[in-house]
Amino acid sequence: METLLRNAPAKINLTLRVTGVRSDGFHELESLVAQINLCDTVSVASHEDGCYGLTCDDPTLASDGSNLVLRAAKALNAAARTNHGTQIDLRKRIPAGSGLGGGSSDAATTLTLLNDLWQTRFERAQLAALGAELGSDVPLFLHTPLCILRGRGEQIEDLGAPPALWLALILPEIHCATPAVYATCDRLGPPPPRPPLTEVLAARTSANALMDLLFNDLEAAAFQVAPELGALAAEISAVTGQAVRLTGSGAALFRLFDHPRAAAKFALAVGTETGTRTDVIALHT
Repeated sequence: METLLRNAPAKINLTLRVTGVRSDGFHELESLVAQINLCDTVSVASHEDGCYGLTCDDPTLASDGSNLVLRAAKALNAAARTNHGTQIDLRKRIPAGSGLGGGSSDAATTLTLLNDLWQTRFERAQLAALGAELGSDVPLFLHTPLCILRGRGEQIEDLGAPPALWLALILPEIHCATPAVYATCDRLGPPPPRPPLTEVLAARTSANALMDLLFNDLEAAAFQVAPELGALAAEISAVTGQAVRLTGSGAALFRLFDHPRAAAKFALAVGTETGTRTDVIALHT
């Protein structure tokens, strides 16, 4: 039985600007996104025609038809007008509900793996279009590790490789419901002025310079929806003297560093003082 395996990387939103609300209820976004070297692993194997199976080492995730990787497999099969089957195995390292895009990355990786396994020969743009129907973040994982996301996520500008930086990743066990965060963001009104992306990109080789320019228009809303998350961010700043940023709608927080030792020192201080899970991760290369 042929089996194909690939890593599915997480992402962080270095910037996230909410530019409006669409007629379909989705929000218009502009976001500078970097993939990071924290990965799930997806493997696919042939199965009986029309049959799908899923195993996962995280028992909290649904393994029925609602799971995004199974929906991705069925979407590709339908688009190709074939009747293939597959057995999928998912090994999770990216925490669910953290704003790191784990489910979307798993779905995008499933599309690329099955495109190879089934020899459906879809181009990247076709896979991205299928991904956009599954979730707003899915298409970005079919692009370069550093990219600009616009619209509801379907417009992607490739920027190539991310800078050679490290991040201290803070992973609190706090749930931020994405719909509640966006609804609160709408009620809060316009955010303060933000630097243009050209200025952000010009600073990307220096962690400190870049951190001073990063922003997330959902951050204030997330801190209202989950006040304990805002309190944690404030505590980290007080303990370390350095600010952190939110990725996506939360709840993961991060700070960038030029060297892994500096990231490890920061992560150790945060973990020791707050009791929160931390990790030191390279930007994806």
